[in-house]
This record gives sequence, structure tokens and C-alpha cells, in this order.
Amino acid sequence: MAREARKHGNEGLARVCARRASGWAIQQYLLNDNVDLETPSAFEYIKHFRENAKHEPKMQAVLDHLVQRKVKDSLDGDSYWPLKDVDLIDEAEWLVHELLGDLKE
Repeated sequence: MAREARKHGNEGLARVCARRASGWAIQQYLLNDNVDLETPSAFEYIKHFRENAKHEPKMQAVLDHLVQRKVKDSLDGDSYWPLKDVDLIDEAEWLVHELLGDLKE
């Protein structure tokens, strides 16, 4: 769904989909360790995982990117995604694979 949103020019929805997929993967990973945050929020799972475990540098960078918000330079300016060289969809796919393995098998 994230790639479909991007294909139609909706980068905001693409980022939302990438975050949701990542959060759900983290939720499953934590549930496998009997950790349940008892929240439906994928974003809360990302924040919890980011803040409550020591991660390899790449994983930490991906988690940091997933919690990055759009920014505004002024009150009347447009908001924008500040990480121009980051593909959140690719990073979300990497995170899902790292935590849950190859789901296509």
C-alpha cells in the first residue's frame, strides 16, 4: 500500500503506511518475547522499541527516521519532510525483514 500511495504522488500516506508496517512488525517481535504494550498504536510500538533497547547503528537510524516528523521553518511556511535521502518504505521493509525474517516463505 505504501508503494501504491507513492505511485499516486501521496508521500504522506506512503510514510504513514511504512510506519504502520514497522510498528506492527515491532509489535509481533515484542509479542514473541511476551511484551504487550496493550495499545493499538503502531507508532507507540516504534517509540517503545526505539527507547527501550540497545540497537545496532543501522536499526537505530531506521527507528530514528520512523519517528521523524515533518518540520516547518516558519509559522506560515509549508511543512516538509527533512530527510531527503531517506526512503522510509525501503527502511520499513528492511526492518520487517530484520525482525521477522522473510515472510514470503
